Amino acid sequence: MTHDPSTPRTGAAVLFDVLRELGVAVIFAHTGGAVIPLHVELNRRLRRGEPVPKVVMCRQEPGAGHAAEGYARACGRVGVALATSGPGATNLTTPIADAYKDSIPTVFITGQVPSAAIGSDAFQEVDTVGITRPISKHNYLVKDIADLEWMLREAFALAAGGRPGPVVVDICKDVQQAALTRSQPPRTRHRAGVPFDAAAADAILAALAGAERPVIKAGGGVIHAGAADALCAFAERFDTPVTTTFNALGAVPMGAPHSLGMPGMHGSVPANYALREADLILTLGGRFDDRVAVRGFADGKRIAHVDIDPSEIDKTIKCELALVASLSRFLDYALTSGRSARHPDWMARVRRWREQMPLPFAEGEHIKPQAVVACLSALTDGQATVVTGVGQHQMWAAQYYRFSRPRQWISSGGLGTMGYGLPAAIGAWYGNPEHPVVLVDGDGSFQMNMQELATVVANRVPLKMFVLNNSFLGMVRQWEDMMDDGHHHETCLARQWDCDAGCIDLDQNCRRQLPNLTALKAVYPRLSTYRVRVPSKLHEVLEQALAEPGPVLVDVWVDKAENVLPMVPPGQRLTAMIES
Repeated sequence: MTHDPSTPRTGAAVLFDVLRELGVAVIFAHTGGAVIPLHVELNRRLRRGEPVPKVVMCRQEPGAGHAAEGYARACGRVGVALATSGPGATNLTTPIADAYKDSIPTVFITGQVPSAAIGSDAFQEVDTVGITRPISKHNYLVKDIADLEWMLREAFALAAGGRPGPVVVDICKDVQQAALTRSQPPRTRHRAGVPFDAAAADAILAALAGAERPVIKAGGGVIHAGAADALCAFAERFDTPVTTTFNALGAVPMGAPHSLGMPGMHGSVPANYALREADLILTLGGRFDDRVAVRGFADGKRIAHVDIDPSEIDKTIKCELALVASLSRFLDYALTSGRSARHPDWMARVRRWREQMPLPFAEGEHIKPQAVVACLSALTDGQATVVTGVGQHQMWAAQYYRFSRPRQWISSGGLGTMGYGLPAAIGAWYGNPEHPVVLVDGDGSFQMNMQELATVVANRVPLKMFVLNNSFLGMVRQWEDMMDDGHHHETCLARQWDCDAGCIDLDQNCRRQLPNLTALKAVYPRLSTYRVRVPSKLHEVLEQALAEPGPVLVDVWVDKAENVLPMVPPGQRLTAMIES
């Protein structure tokens, strides 16, 4: 149905017209007073039979924000979250910061008090623009309906363009209700791209070909650029091993001979060995964060860096060779340059190191968390979209799932946001329902946004959720054991008021879980629940859960004394990596 030009459009109508033109299919939302006009317009369009984005009502705003992130990661399109003013907007700050740290293309639309009330400390008024300025790529306060359309269009262009990231659009309530009588023309304020420097690219390729022990460190920018296939071809052409950072997992299939897995604090043995022994490290679309670029990282090595964001060049590690360019442009140039290289001795060493990827683990009386992930990987043939929360389970998932494609790994990297997994898995399914979505979570992380189970069940999202339940905030417990002589403070999740000290004895593996996760079936009758306690039943229960048509929650009791290894202790060099 087309708009009648004789009837002025409201701001709410302008918003939905723009979203439709931009192809927005899903909005993850929670309602409130300052966005009621938007929902009124949405309902009007639904009654008229007009196409509108599907609105997924999450149970709290952080769930909506993380779902928008999961959607964007899974499909590459801009994820959209909508919330009201005041606490609705402030509840979105964690997802906004999370998207900012991991460069996720997202637009966060918030309601704001009427423009005349701004600065009066009105009910549910906060300075959303001021709060989000340091954690967003850009933000807008819309106080005049004439500015709404160009600001929305620019917000989506900014979110997806260059180095992606979150953009906030804060819309006053009177703007949503006002009638449009004039529009400001579109504004072109985007900085022109830097011309491609062929000489700098040639210098990097020559250095790669001339190195004896080169390593490519591929970052999440490879996936954002849609350059995973080109990266694989580049690694083969230049016969160079590739470490894929946390945000780049899946860019190179784990089974590929050039794949070294994830580097860094909990990285794979071959990745960290190769970075330690390299004479040249070429970083493509990734920053030198402190979990990878550990103490002495660049000592005795040539560092080359290709990134679309000039601010990342020399930010933390000084580079000898640098190029500001899109990765797709650089890789296309390299693959058509006629250059190639061979490093047979180096690749022979890499093949020997790859035998320890992933690190072997010993089976025991209790279920090993590594075994859970390995079993899920085998049962899904390495094809599932894997979503996690944050903690030990996250690292085990990164290490033991056999990733085979880009956009199948969805997890909070730079911010490390516990509670991310469940809502992000919802968004991931809407972003790519063609692949099964497997959530691997920890009992601590899962309970932080457990209310989103209601969203899962209400929308019949067929998530397969596996909670690695060790009754601890496991990563903090591991650090306490290694650095504080095993003194545990506020990390045991199984303690009850009548528990004795034995409850936190790692040797006993006692189980007094709070809550009983399988009992959630009584709260959500359409949710299937399972519990598995012993290794002999693991494969059977996981296979049964994956075969269910609807949402499933599996409570897996894992060995609570298990640590994530390898591990490079904080402040140490790669040579200090602990392997057993």
